[in-house]
Amino acid sequence: MPKDPLAREQEMVVQVACHALTRAIEQYSPVGTDTLPIAAVAISRMFADLINNLSSAPEIADIVNRQIEQCGYRLISTRRH
Repeated sequence: MPKDPLAREQEMVVQVACHALTRAIEQYSPVGTDTLPIAAVAISRMFADLINNLSSAPEIADIVNRQIEQCGYRLISTRRH
């Protein structure tokens, strides 16, 4: 857990959001449904919408890119058609 109080609060919000998403998927899916693939699709769709709306806030896009890179991935910018 990060030592910065704001970072701790942000981490708590992320954890609550993850649990809420999982609970929602479990609530609306048949019993025994694997929630991980559904969560991945939901999160990727939300992430795509978020990135699409960040063009006016490049500093936030930089933060997102750093967090993605810390997980071992890299966000690659592509031209829109």
